[in-house]
Amino acid sequence: MDYPKEFLDLLDSVKSKRPKTVILHILKHGFITTEELQKNYGYKHAPRAARDVRERGIPLMTFWTEDSSGKRIAAYKFGDYSHPSHLPSKSSDRTALSKALKSMLIKEHGAKCFLTLEIMDESELQIDHRIPYEIGGEPKEFVSSDFMLLSPSSNREKSKVCEHCPNWIKKDVNFLNGAFGHTRKIMII
Repeated sequence: MDYPKEFLDLLDSVKSKRPKTVILHILKHGFITTEELQKNYGYKHAPRAARDVRERGIPLMTFWTEDSSGKRIAAYKFGDYSHPSHLPSKSSDRTALSKALKSMLIKEHGAKCFLTLEIMDESELQIDHRIPYEIGGEPKEFVSSDFMLLSPSSNREKSKVCEHCPNWIKKDVNFLNGAFGHTRKIMII
């Protein structure tokens, strides 16, 4: 497929290994499946790899296909690259704010996972949006109530739960009082 130079320049600007791997595979084959991400590249959490691409302002669509055993799995291809949403996102701002934001969350709630309530070493905790970035976007103002601290395993589990939720397509920011309430309900069951 022929892509405009502006879009190719955006793709070429990505240097991080995981999103670059996804981009190069899609450029060569038209799409990439979760099975290919795991078998070919060793990425056990394919949605995280797709999110890495999206966080660099590259539109990525999710669609369903079958793996080699006939099981339904997700696959990814470039979305509408002519739409203005393909411009770089504010994801770089999150990196700059992460230490201050993490300190604020720890001061307010302690060094614990918001889902399991397990007390953890501060360095292990990860900042996550209460409403997934893909649904709510970046908040207009950075306030601690829009974020939570999660253990790495809780963060992966929340991502899996959210990405298989019907709201992933609808993108209703008020769905069950946000993804945090929805995720916590599912993880407690």
